[in-house]
Order: sequence, then C-alpha cells, then structure tokens
Amino acid sequence: MGFWDYLQAIIVIAAVIAAAFYITRLVAKTGGALSKGTGIRLIASQPLGKDKSVAIVEIAGTAYILGCGGQRVELIDKIPASELKIDAPPSAPSGGSFSVSFREELAKRLRKFGG
Repeated sequence: MGFWDYLQAIIVIAAVIAAAFYITRLVAKTGGALSKGTGIRLIASQPLGKDKSVAIVEIAGTAYILGCGGQRVELIDKIPASELKIDAPPSAPSGGSFSVSFREELAKRLRKFGG
C-alpha cells in the first residue's frame, strides 16, 4: 500500500466518525422517533425490591397501575386519568410529598382490588 491508500483510508474513517457524530446530535435534538408520538406516558414509578416495582402509565386518557417484575408485567387496576390528582409534572417531583401521595393512592387501589 502506498501513501495515497493510507491517506484515503484516513479520510474515509474521519468521514464516518464525523457522520456518526452529527447523526447522534441530530437524534438527541429531536428526541428520537421512539420517544415522540407513542401515546404512552409514564406518570409515576415506585421500586418495591430487586427487579420489582409498581408503575402508573397513561394510555389514551386511561391510567393503568402495573406491577412490574423481572419477567412479567401485570395489570393491577385501570382508572380514568382524570381521577388521578397529580399536581406537579413527573419531571419536577416535590420532595417527599409525591411518594406519600403515591403510597396512599396505591393503598386505596389495592384495597379496592383485594376486596
């Protein structure tokens, strides 16, 4: 291989790295295709132990309370999203009051579910 072959290889590698860099920045700016327009919104999540949690997810105006394990996701209850009383958006939790209200809502729903 001659000098020009090495130079050509270096130029191609630099072009691939630059393209990857700019495509990554573009995807980061737009948020990616999967995170936009899915119609699914995570309202809250509470870990319960190793590989176990409870989550509230809103889909098309209905809130689903889900029990999530390592291999399974089970529906605990579903309610109209308008019944949820969430003051702050999920990105701005308000200290410990959110976890308290989450536990109260979960306990109320589990009592309803359990009988």
